[in-house]
Amino acid sequence: MEDDSIRWLYGLQQFGIKLGLRGIHAILERLGSPEASLSTVLVGGTNGKGSVAAMLDAMLGAHGLRSGLYSSPHLVRPTERIRAGGRDVREEDLRRWLDAVRSASRQAVADGSLEAHPSFFEVLTAAALLAFREAALDVAVLEVGLGGRLDATNAVEPRVSCVVTVDLDHTDRLGATLREIAIEKAGIIRRGRPVVSGVVQTEALDAIRGRCLDEGALLVEARKVASLSEEDDGEAFRVRTARGSHDGLRLALPGRHQRENARVAIVVLEEIGAALGFRVAPAAVRDGLAAVRWPGRLQWVASDPPMLLDGAHNPAGARTLAEYLRGRGGPAPVLVFGASVGKDAAGILEPLLGLVARVIVTRPPVERASDPAPLAGIAARLGLPVEAVPEPAAALARARDLAGTGAFVLVAGSLYLVGAVLSLLEGGDAPGPVSL
Repeated sequence: MEDDSIRWLYGLQQFGIKLGLRGIHAILERLGSPEASLSTVLVGGTNGKGSVAAMLDAMLGAHGLRSGLYSSPHLVRPTERIRAGGRDVREEDLRRWLDAVRSASRQAVADGSLEAHPSFFEVLTAAALLAFREAALDVAVLEVGLGGRLDATNAVEPRVSCVVTVDLDHTDRLGATLREIAIEKAGIIRRGRPVVSGVVQTEALDAIRGRCLDEGALLVEARKVASLSEEDDGEAFRVRTARGSHDGLRLALPGRHQRENARVAIVVLEEIGAALGFRVAPAAVRDGLAAVRWPGRLQWVASDPPMLLDGAHNPAGARTLAEYLRGRGGPAPVLVFGASVGKDAAGILEPLLGLVARVIVTRPPVERASDPAPLAGIAARLGLPVEAVPEPAAALARARDLAGTGAFVLVAGSLYLVGAVLSLLEGGDAPGPVSL
């Protein structure tokens, strides 16, 4: 009997990250080009792209549209990466789509159109597009994995593209400057079609403008076309555009930075509505934003002591987390910290100085995880009280003991670590996170 399809999928980690579109195109062609039947939206960027994609999916669903969401990485199970109609797909269905992709991959390798074995991410992207075709979606929202130009999600032809933010991350693959990274992310822009940008840095925005000029694409700068303001109660906010006024907005996602993501998402939604011919309804926008879910990002877990999970994995994300902690006040948490190889650990920890009581450094259970000892050395040089506990379960237990009853435990630095902690809390037999 052949290997179980989930086990086969996890085995593809050995092939690492593959950038380039030839492989995914070869697989999709043998699957009957499922992407050709879909109206898609591509959402890229350094930070915020997952939140914006999740908001779009929720708001589209609130409009009565059949929407799908493809996101990465997953935290506990690979089924989390593919949502249709607001729900994660069933495991038995994912196995069926994976079997189809495995067969197509073998055919492509046999006839020479696929030179190398497909990667984990290529296979899941193809499976998601099969799922979306089968679900007969009105709109499929795809979160870009890495960069944009050479990411497997870029095999689709989006009706609308979005670059939420640009910051320094994955510099070993995307470039060492904001301009270089922006050029890679701008690769999702399509000729004659709109791209919504939430980018603020001049260097990055100029690169996106240049790509739009080359492609004859319409650049829509969210901050220029939509105003964002707080309402009198300090809890709700409003977003107003030339197309509509959206008042009384409340987000299910914590953190004031999510309001900026909501502004970008609403502008993208209006562009989708214009492209597909539906009217954006303020009530549906309110309902969608109030119901959106995006686990592992400022996610509180009711436990003793309480636990806050945040996948802040670069300096920009850490600054956002720090802003949230300062606004919250109260006792400083004990931080359980882990990071992937190549990440700017000092840049992630530095914004948290003075905001955490102690750091417990551990190793997320993925191949690309950094060893705890050098990370602990970085934390110590920054002046943070720190200890290294390699096993995540032991690190979590140690942090809980230190936090006691008056403080809380913060888990940050890696979404893979967040996934590992969620798996531990769940206590079940779950596949766990993958660093792809």
